[in-house]
Amino acid sequence: MLYDNIVSLNHRIIMCQEISESEKQNIIKLILYNCKTQNNRINFWRKRHQYMYPYYLLPTDEESCLEHSKKLRLITGELPKTYLLSHNAYELELLRILALWHSDNADIKEILKVTGQRLENTCFGHFCSKGECFGSSLVALRFWNTYAPEDVDRINDSLMKLSQYNINRGIKGSNNNIPSFYYLLILSELADKNEIAKEIIESNSHTLYSQFQKGWIVNPDNADRYNPIRKYVIRNALSKLSEYRHMKNAEVYLSSDGRCYGKCVY
Repeated sequence: MLYDNIVSLNHRIIMCQEISESEKQNIIKLILYNCKTQNNRINFWRKRHQYMYPYYLLPTDEESCLEHSKKLRLITGELPKTYLLSHNAYELELLRILALWHSDNADIKEILKVTGQRLENTCFGHFCSKGECFGSSLVALRFWNTYAPEDVDRINDSLMKLSQYNINRGIKGSNNNIPSFYYLLILSELADKNEIAKEIIESNSHTLYSQFQKGWIVNPDNADRYNPIRKYVIRNALSKLSEYRHMKNAEVYLSSDGRCYGKCVY
């Protein structure tokens, strides 16, 4: 299924694994094909909400059945409560891949342009903290950072608003309304060129380091909280700080006790 492929590709990138050119081209072709074949399903949502839902891509019925709630998990494992977040995450994650790997393709340019215009007309395209517009704002920010990284004012404005929310509460599992690991993923991708992102990571670094070393029991029943990819997200975020630069090559492994651990390699 397409979304499974996108999640897998994202995980490989997070784990610093190489993606071949043939894989990139194949997934781009598949995304473009799907953009052109979902018109009837897309129109149902557009009639109800002109800008708030996708224009090009929605989960197939088969994909929607992966979870009892019919919503798909975010790249980092959080399960949305609403179709608003689930559907926008689905489309924007797929279109972000086009923005990340696209050639000078007129169809791709048009799709990305129209999607950017759609987001301009939504509250979460500029940042909104109400309900799952919060999570949708994070997904939109990740898309913007790939599609239009030169739009520094927009990115910084969203980050300044995000900095008011305590990422540690979500990391520890005490605030399920904030997809904290997805938030941390974005910070890790921004931190090389953005001081605000780096400062947010810095302010949470001690809790993050503790969580990286802590053993997590890994099984399907607690995959929402203890997803192994989250260890890599923590590693990548902390490695952007001078104090934790040694963590760039830190390892994530499953122990014989059934727990997932992070281990620093000096």
